[in-house]
This record gives sequence, structure tokens and C-alpha cells, in this order.
Amino acid sequence: MVAARPLPTPEPRYTWEDFLQLPDDDKRELIDGHLVEVEVPTREHEYFVAALIYFLVGWTRRHGGEVLASGYKVKIRKDRGVMPDVQVFFAGRTPPSQGLAEGAPDLVVEVISPTSGRYDRKVKLEYYQSIAAPEYWLVDLEARLLTRHLLVDGRYVVAGNYDETETLAPETFAGLEIPMAEVFPPAPEAAAPPAADPEP
Repeated sequence: MVAARPLPTPEPRYTWEDFLQLPDDDKRELIDGHLVEVEVPTREHEYFVAALIYFLVGWTRRHGGEVLASGYKVKIRKDRGVMPDVQVFFAGRTPPSQGLAEGAPDLVVEVISPTSGRYDRKVKLEYYQSIAAPEYWLVDLEARLLTRHLLVDGRYVVAGNYDETETLAPETFAGLEIPMAEVFPPAPEAAAPPAADPEP
């Protein structure tokens, strides 16, 4: 007699509703029904996010709208939900308190972490494209470059690349000017040469 093999226990499948119920200090994202750990941001990551929000909040105070930092949840579909590093809603739009279940922010921004390059460049780009977010800014801190994507006929096209020598002045944000040198974290100081020995 052959013993029957135990049936595998199905992995839990989480939904958007489960994702919304996570406590504020739980920073996992909902990826295909699984709650996935998000990499802890570096100092450089947080520096950029804070500096960018400074400029965006200044713009919304003049033109209306709302800027939200990471932690606010956006639904991609019933088994997918993410938390962009920065998101902007234009004047006349007030996102719900507990998370955006329908539609998309007018702008989403992701700052690439050391291990999130492919995820942010491909997977999240496709996510935001699928919910028709009009604009997606992708920031590569190592290359010190911001790539601006615009939604055209349902697909993102690159509308520009901006390094720290340039000023970002998107036509979608009338009057906004962001000197990139002021949002990228300062480059590490080059090591000073050793002091020469004093003359005897």
C-alpha cells in the first residue's frame, strides 16, 4: 500500500482590501496576491524625495492640487497595489483617505533603490501604464538622472532625461522649475590627499 502524499497547502492570496488593512509601519506592496517586502530607503533616496516634494508642494500651493509621499496606496488591480515614492494630484482632485482604488495620480515618481532597478524600470512602469497614470518620473540616483515618461496613446514614451546640470520645467506643470542640482544629494567629497610631512 502506497501512502498518499499530503496535498500542498495553498499560499495565502491577498487582495486590495487586505493591503489597505496593513498598519502604517508595514511597507510591503501587493504583487500578484503576495505581500512583498520593500527595500529600506537609503539616506540618498530620502534626500531626493524630500527635496523633490519641496518643489512640488510649492507648485501646488500656487496652482492647487496635492502631493503625497510614500505610504499612500494605489490600486493596480485587485491583487496588485503599490506605494509610489511621490505622487501628485492636480487641482480639483482629492484622493480618498485610505488609498486610491480607482484611477491614477496625475504624476507618479519612483526613485530606484540599489536592488529595484528592473522592478522600477519595467514592472512598475507597466503597472502605472495599465492604470493610465499620465506621467511617470523615474530617478536613477547612481547615474544622477531623472527620466520623464508621458502617456501617449496608452503607452509611455520618454519625454526627456535630466541630469544635475539641467532644470526640469515640464509643460504639464506650468511655471514649475526644478534645478536638478538642488534635488540630487550632494556627491561624496573626494578623499583629500594625505598631508605632506613637515620639513625637518
